[in-house]
Amino acid sequence: MYAPMSALSYTLLSFAIILILSRLKVPLWLAICGGAGSLGIFFGLGGMGLARVAWAAATDAASIGLLLTVALLLILSEAMRQTGRLERMVSLIQAFLRRPAITMAALPALIGLLPMPGGAIFSAPMVRQAAGDNRIDGDMLSAVNYWWRHIWEHWWPLYPGVILAMSLTNSDLLTFAAFQIPLGIFMVLGGIIILRALHPDMRQIGPPPPPGTKLKILQAIAPIGLVLIVWFACDMVFKAVVGWMGIEAGAGHAGLLPLAGKFAPLILGLVASLVFTLWSKPLPARQVVRLMMGKELVPLLGLVLSVMIYQHMLTDVNAAAAIGRELIAMHVPLTSVVILLPFIAGLLTGVAFGFVGVSFPLVLSLVASMPDHPAMRPYAVLAYACGHLGMMISPTHLCYVVSNRYFGATFSATSRLIVWPCLLVVILEAAYFLLLKWAM
Repeated sequence: MYAPMSALSYTLLSFAIILILSRLKVPLWLAICGGAGSLGIFFGLGGMGLARVAWAAATDAASIGLLLTVALLLILSEAMRQTGRLERMVSLIQAFLRRPAITMAALPALIGLLPMPGGAIFSAPMVRQAAGDNRIDGDMLSAVNYWWRHIWEHWWPLYPGVILAMSLTNSDLLTFAAFQIPLGIFMVLGGIIILRALHPDMRQIGPPPPPGTKLKILQAIAPIGLVLIVWFACDMVFKAVVGWMGIEAGAGHAGLLPLAGKFAPLILGLVASLVFTLWSKPLPARQVVRLMMGKELVPLLGLVLSVMIYQHMLTDVNAAAAIGRELIAMHVPLTSVVILLPFIAGLLTGVAFGFVGVSFPLVLSLVASMPDHPAMRPYAVLAYACGHLGMMISPTHLCYVVSNRYFGATFSATSRLIVWPCLLVVILEAAYFLLLKWAM
């Protein structure tokens, strides 16, 4: 048995170790591995236990799928840059939107419609291109890219976290989205605070776009559209074949089906988009080889792997469940538990699917067991909002990690830029919860 709050203390201490090591200029992948190792030691794992978790993370099918996806994302974005398509797309969208600041926000928001793991690395070059020759530091570029990348994640039905939350709350899409969309609007309002910090020149209105700009934009974003088309088509075929074969995900090889369904359609979409990009504007063979072996590729994949090791360590030691038991044993009020459990789960896992899967079953069961039978929906909205906020400030959030790395930004500097947007979102979400609780 853990002493009261010990699981929470151990976990927060492992976070502190990551932050301290990164401030000491230790490579981030090594700092995260240090945090993962310290967490395992705190929870009683020995050397063999630490090695077992690290090996399990490195060989897990989900980790391999994630590493392949991130590698293809980076290669595709670099291919778009080297073929000139990225510059053309940004310039066309900038001409259409007429304000550089709005372009910087719109591009990661556009990519955010694709729930790609680590997708911030795809929009990062676009944000840098949209900034042009304006001297904007990497911390600001990373904050814009990271924040606007996640404005849809409360309700957009392609996100696994949304799908899981809908299932756990027995909601149809229209009902779920109707209650969750205000949370996305609050994110947009918070993102405006970040844009307001940009130099006034970034908000100047440019001349009207020339005729035919809309059509040219559609042509320029064809690789992104192709990812979506192939993704959706392969996903439909996959589900149809599984249904036709009568396979139920669970035991044996069928347990791999959810992972195949999650990664394979997206990987095929990225491969198709990469082939189309290089076919539409061929590059010399030597340049293509360099493209596939970019200098940023190996360090980034090492960083992704370190995050996966940390997440596997959290799961192996059952940290989130232990923290939940501690809070309940201390008789923390219901609303506080609904706030804290998803927030901590988001902070620990750094992914929406993680905080929903870890916290929602416990939160929903607690609300249902209350003697006064409160309405479930306000608490479900509050839980998702708090989990998302924890995810947004988590040092293990992959998008946060790769965005900061791309722009050469630090966690502390980027965090200072998003603290006020987070505060605004917290205030609006609290008011929205109280309004829903009163109305229902």
